[in-house]
Amino acid sequence: MANFNTKRPIEEDDSSESSIDDEENDSRDDEEMGEDEELEENDREIQVEFAGQSPAPEDFHGIKALMYQLFLKAHINLSGLTELIIEQSYIGSILQQCVDEDDPDNSDEEGAPADEVFGITSVINLTHHKDVECVKEVKKYLLEKTQKKLTGLFEDSSNQVGLLFNERFINIPPQVSVPLLENLCKEIEEAKKGGKPFDFTHFILISKLHESTRKDPESKKKKAKGAANILWVNAEEEPVFELGEILGEFSVRNESDAAVSGTWDEDDEQFDPKRRIILLTAKQLPEALVKIKEFLE
Repeated sequence: MANFNTKRPIEEDDSSESSIDDEENDSRDDEEMGEDEELEENDREIQVEFAGQSPAPEDFHGIKALMYQLFLKAHINLSGLTELIIEQSYIGSILQQCVDEDDPDNSDEEGAPADEVFGITSVINLTHHKDVECVKEVKKYLLEKTQKKLTGLFEDSSNQVGLLFNERFINIPPQVSVPLLENLCKEIEEAKKGGKPFDFTHFILISKLHESTRKDPESKKKKAKGAANILWVNAEEEPVFELGEILGEFSVRNESDAAVSGTWDEDDEQFDPKRRIILLTAKQLPEALVKIKEFLE
């Protein structure tokens, strides 16, 4: 798969500049100059080149960490799930940083190892692997979280249900998802032609989001209109939920740690970390990719 460039923020910063009267500027020039320098340092970005690679055994721990990022403390054998992803190396891609082979340290200026896994885009056939223990656990998890709405889909033997994985580090821009998803769609088509078990009828996507916990009247009005204050962890998944069918949504606050769910100051607007389960038909996947491209443009 072709390499592509993106900007990776070194450190997130939500600060914004406030307007100050001319008289105040005169008395605080030195202080503000120091603050501006600090903000510029925090907002600094570095140009990073990423490449999509086929999953390999040496990527096991990196992929498993991304599986934990999605499922948290769910009763699922993440090692078994990771092994399934690696075994079907002809499907899906991991996201890795391109490095200079002449660099003796094989690391970027942030100290990350050259072979670190920054993301995973793949799919597992839940129907074909129905007898694998970790897949049984995934299906049980999905049934519980959707209040058994998926029962009919799983029980119908004519269905081939794929579980989509679209995971990456939180500070990787959403634009990288486009070539990864395009590549996944091509690989699925090639696998189908080769007689491999990837002729899907449906896809399930578990999206990560944060929803505002505000209870004021204005917030209630927005929620009633379907415009609740939601932050999508993977921004490109926002147009996908508008196309697919939402089968379940649930909080993972009790399972999340600060690194996953974020921390909020007392005066900040509070957000509840959640998961949303979305069902797509196989025909809707290419349409979803078009919507993602339009959304990111």
